[in-house]
Amino acid sequence: MDLDVTRTEEEQLEAIKKWWAENGWSVVGGIVIGLGAIFGWRSWEAYQLARAEAASNVYADLIVEVRQNRNDKASELAHKLLGDYSATSYAIFASLILARLDVEAGDPASAIRHLQWVMDETGQNEFKHLARLRMARVLLDDNKADQALALVLSVSDQEAFSASYEELKGDIYTRQGDIDKAKIAYQQALSGMQDELKDNSFLQMKIDDIGRLY
Repeated sequence: MDLDVTRTEEEQLEAIKKWWAENGWSVVGGIVIGLGAIFGWRSWEAYQLARAEAASNVYADLIVEVRQNRNDKASELAHKLLGDYSATSYAIFASLILARLDVEAGDPASAIRHLQWVMDETGQNEFKHLARLRMARVLLDDNKADQALALVLSVSDQEAFSASYEELKGDIYTRQGDIDKAKIAYQQALSGMQDELKDNSFLQMKIDDIGRLY
């Protein structure tokens, strides 16, 4: 708004009227848009909170069904989370549960699809590692040791899961009959568990068994 200081008050008033006629509605519109953005954001935030709460309720029901071994109902609720709340962390948990149910139902292919979905969709490395380890275990149990090993060896940074990866490598090498590599992997897993103060009794049993048998 350019008001020349040499103008009289009347000229300034006329200039203000002219400027308002030309620009006033755009100012009002800007204010309205700004307020709309604020209220729109609050409305969106409330919507997101409501969805998160709804997803949480479905997940709570899912856990109840899993604990009661009502797998059909659990599968229904897990698929609801994947379908209606796929952008939430609860969908990741649901997919992991579905993979477990698939394994129990003797459907490793479906389990792998659900685990792959977790690896593709999650942004958290912890879930990626968990899904990868479970997928490798499914492959191993499905007599696909070579694929399981390739999956495990594809990980360059095992982070806090190194002991789990090494133990799984030991299981794979044992299945393949490569006992020397299995022993090395088990020992590395044992060292990692001792460093992390984890229960290693089951792993120690594997080491003892492989020592007696070979």
